[in-house]
Amino acid sequence: MNPVDKSDACDGIGWRQWLERRLKSRVSLTWTDNRPSMISVTRHPASGYRLRLHHMFQVAPACVWQALADYARNQNAAAKQLLQAYIHQQQSLIRHPPDSQPSVPVLQARGRYVDLNAIYQHLNRQYFNHQVQADITWMRMSLQRKRTSIRFGVYDRQQKLIRIHRLLDQSFVPHYFVESVVFHEMLHQLIPAIRIHGRWYNHPPAFKQAERQYPYYQEAQKWERENLHRLLG
Repeated sequence: MNPVDKSDACDGIGWRQWLERRLKSRVSLTWTDNRPSMISVTRHPASGYRLRLHHMFQVAPACVWQALADYARNQNAAAKQLLQAYIHQQQSLIRHPPDSQPSVPVLQARGRYVDLNAIYQHLNRQYFNHQVQADITWMRMSLQRKRTSIRFGVYDRQQKLIRIHRLLDQSFVPHYFVESVVFHEMLHQLIPAIRIHGRWYNHPPAFKQAERQYPYYQEAQKWERENLHRLLG
């Protein structure tokens, strides 16, 4: 896939044309500042697709636009999950009414079994020479009953904030596994996504190489494979 240049994407014209090629249909693209709905897709047999997108997608990488096309075409579940993750990461781009102030995230780093701040400080000192400058907190626990997948951590580049899934704050989860997740998210600040041959990679080769420098990387990978079902259950 060849994403359009940033200059083309600024007013949405370049992305609209890209979507039309991808969807093989006419596309009407409208930018919004809606807060409740970030994405709205309708399809009309005569006029094609009508997309209403929050302005945060104007700065989205090509992989997110690929997901938008897949989601518009057939409500693809994997695409929906990627889009939800992107929206979660870009909360700072959601505009607030003039008479209100953007909410400041409440940091809760100390859990029942795990102190995220202690892990962050140790890793930053031991492996990053204090180069990482970020806050860290537990995610809010969702009310979802049955999970089919889990994202252990998220790094918000705008807020410089690391969020770790609360399901890792359990007695049976090894300390080294939580450390490996925090290590992974800290790397995102130092090694951002790059574009290779027209495609965006959140985990480029340099990232994967650096991630393996964590001493318990192999153990963490093995533990995840053997225990993921316990976290999802």
